[in-house]
Amino acid sequence: MKNTFVAGIHAVGKSYLCGRAAVSGWVHSSASTLIKQELGGANWTGAKLVDDPGRNQKALIAAVKRINAEAQRLLLDGHFVLRDAQDQFVFLGAEVFADLNLEAVVLIEAPASLIAERLESRDGVARHVSEIEEFQLAERRQAEAVCAALNLKLTVLNAPTDEQFLAGLANR
Repeated sequence: MKNTFVAGIHAVGKSYLCGRAAVSGWVHSSASTLIKQELGGANWTGAKLVDDPGRNQKALIAAVKRINAEAQRLLLDGHFVLRDAQDQFVFLGAEVFADLNLEAVVLIEAPASLIAERLESRDGVARHVSEIEEFQLAERRQAEAVCAALNLKLTVLNAPTDEQFLAGLANR
């Protein structure tokens, strides 16, 4: 079974789009949900700052292997770049994604002002638009680097509708 990774920064709309995508034969989960299930709880703050990114990635890989062992294809939403407990970028390398059995990546982007509004209303986290733009650029660059290293197709969608997202999945 091959999986598709749906990437993007926090509050860009990954889980919303994946949850609404009626893609038969796919199981949808966020990387954070799988990590919490595997570890028995979260090890990050409400502001999405991660205490132990390496441990989380090992848990994610184990969870994905378990799902694939049940002959289920996974529509996995997550990140190429995280923020650590000091609010610094953590770039996840190709070695992490190599073990996720991916066939393609769909990167979701959106206007930074929209993401700022979503973060404030959803998480109570205030981020400056320039910080969000920097984070989104880092996410795209890391997605491009990982996809190039693993020879994966990368589809980039900007604030897609449900229909555009489904078309992006079909195009993988």
